[in-house]
Amino acid sequence: MSHEQSLLWSWTDSQDTVSLRELSHCCGLTEDELDDLVAYRALKPVSPATPERVFSAQWVMPLRNAARLRVDYDLDMFTVAILLDKLTRIEMLQRQVQSLQARLPAHLQSDLGA
Repeated sequence: MSHEQSLLWSWTDSQDTVSLRELSHCCGLTEDELDDLVAYRALKPVSPATPERVFSAQWVMPLRNAARLRVDYDLDMFTVAILLDKLTRIEMLQRQVQSLQARLPAHLQSDLGA
């Protein structure tokens, strides 16, 4: 695993923040494309009023997935904005399901294939 990959994994498990430049480098979208996503309100800075916008590191993986799908299906940025919203919603729901499954007794977890 490269240093960048290990850094990406640590970002997704933390409350760290990344600059626009770092986010661009990690996800494969240009800074202008990320600005478009901010304009579409699909990508939200931690504090938009500061001169250098920073973003939650939790955006790295959804943006990487959206960038890959953009290339695979030749999507425009408006469509990527919609896609990003759905990807983050799916990720949130998956975390909720995992949390609920973790609360189940062990014998019920095995019945669900958890």
